[in-house]
Amino acid sequence: SSGINAEWPLRPGDQKHLLVDGPTTGVPRTVVRINQVSITDIKIDIPRGCKSKKVRVESEKAEVTSKFQNSGLFKKAEAKRSKAAMDDFGRFKARVAKVSRNRKIRSTVRKLKKSS
Repeated sequence: SSGINAEWPLRPGDQKHLLVDGPTTGVPRTVVRINQVSITDIKIDIPRGCKSKKVRVESEKAEVTSKFQNSGLFKKAEAKRSKAAMDDFGRFKARVAKVSRNRKIRSTVRKLKKSS
């Protein structure tokens, strides 16, 4: 599996392997270990042993890419990717924002504790 690409498990090879295919993402049909992929609840109905073209047509018809891009898994991976791409000043700004946010939270909690 390659990060946030949508790949479709076609059939279980055994209890630890899956045959995956990603015709819209450029991932060739291959066998991968089940612990290398993240399973989502997005599903398409395809017959066993079908061609990559059929997988692509069915996934486009079910609008799987847009469903995947709205999922939490995609958003989490995008956040991780953008955080990794930050430069030094971006990391500094994020740290300053986090410190100021935590100060506001801490002061609010202290006020609530005093009043109760």
